[in-house]
Amino acid sequence: MLPVGAEVYNNTSRTLETTGIAEDIERSGLYQPLRPRLYQMDREMQGREMRQLSASPDWVVGSVHALTEEGALLIASASGSQIGPIVFGAGHVILVVGAQKIVPDFDTGLRRIYEYCFPLEDHRARQAYGIPSGVNNVLIINKAVLPGRITAILVNEALGF
Repeated sequence: MLPVGAEVYNNTSRTLETTGIAEDIERSGLYQPLRPRLYQMDREMQGREMRQLSASPDWVVGSVHALTEEGALLIASASGSQIGPIVFGAGHVILVVGAQKIVPDFDTGLRRIYEYCFPLEDHRARQAYGIPSGVNNVLIINKAVLPGRITAILVNEALGF
């Protein structure tokens, strides 16, 4: 789905790691991956440029924490950095969703975020960054206003948190 040569920002995601999508985006040479470029930048000196790059890529690829049977997508984020491009900043959005993330309704989706996803992500963040995570921002997508801008790919496997 990603055009060769596309500028792509892949969100931090166990789903993308597990499927090999993150590695393909970052190392295949087929795309212009933003994440490795951002890692090379100095946050103090180039913070504004870093925010601009990650907030408005041509393509963003990520996942969700819950998908309701009615079709609402729920995404939680500690910093909110992955939410902006999904909501509006990115030209195109691809969300890869493992089947275990399908829940009956919105309340169950929120419970899944707080009771299942958050403890796992908190553990991961403490190991990776030495700081706790948090459910500080929650995005709910009920409908994409621009047809075709957001694509959700359902995978009939348990992937990610």
